[in-house]
Amino acid sequence: MGPQPNFIVFQCYGNEAVFYECAYALLSLASLYKRDGDPALYWDDPPPVDLQVWIYTDNPEWFQLLNGISLSLNFRVVDPNIIWQWRGKIDFTHRVKIEVLKDFSKERNGNVLYVDTDVVFIQKIDKLLHDLGEAKLYMHVMEGIVSEKGNHMLAKLNDYLQEYVPLKVNGKPIQDLAMWNAGVIGFNTKYRYLLNDVLAFTDSEYPRFQKHIMEQFAFSVNFQQTADIKTAAPYIVHYWNLKEARKVLASFFAYFGNKGIEEMMRCAPLIQVHVLMQEKMNFMHNRSILDKLLKKEWQPALHDWKELIKTIA
Repeated sequence: MGPQPNFIVFQCYGNEAVFYECAYALLSLASLYKRDGDPALYWDDPPPVDLQVWIYTDNPEWFQLLNGISLSLNFRVVDPNIIWQWRGKIDFTHRVKIEVLKDFSKERNGNVLYVDTDVVFIQKIDKLLHDLGEAKLYMHVMEGIVSEKGNHMLAKLNDYLQEYVPLKVNGKPIQDLAMWNAGVIGFNTKYRYLLNDVLAFTDSEYPRFQKHIMEQFAFSVNFQQTADIKTAAPYIVHYWNLKEARKVLASFFAYFGNKGIEEMMRCAPLIQVHVLMQEKMNFMHNRSILDKLLKKEWQPALHDWKELIKTIA
């Protein structure tokens, strides 16, 4: 059997800030396959064979901003009625992700890499896609064993599971499983049946434990009972706890949006999400007692793009 098609799936609708995140993610992916130092975008190391990017969106025209990018961009148009339907009777926003993957996988065969919009690709994904073809499963990072109560939310989930869900997975009580972040989900379509199980678990348990982590725990449970999960963190940064980056992204695209794809790709590394993450962490760690009482929040400094451009070749 020859190489299988590779698909990257985004859901991007509603708030324009989400579109900026998606565009930045796409620039970061495309830039990984560009020869370093070549402003002419000569693709001597092209993206993986048969790689298609599919974006579930209510505004495909917005992505004309990225005209000329050397990625195969495809769109599945969704409207508010579809989104409302996919939220289900439980009216859960993260349920939409499961329905998106079910919709995408039902008539396709190949390797599917779902990513939230707030990601940055930091390493070529050829090995990851190869692993998916070898029936390996990926999620972003392991966030801890639920029963170890590593944070307040896991402690609450542990208490709920112990009382209401006396289930064992591969011989382990369900609360002794790992919680994985679902900002990245990778699987081969041979596992499409798992999506039905993920959805059923979510629909069953979210009404009784209405926390945002229930969808990612549903993926964690059903993936772990099938195979060991591999981490996508070496390839992808998921900055889910850095909504402040949206201001920087809006500023970037306001400045570079009319300068063409080559200039956007050349200058996108100036955004430096990892630096913003460190700055926020330092701020939160060093807040005074008064700042904590006043709930003072960190905000990124405004970027002077004209000056920053001078720092790159």
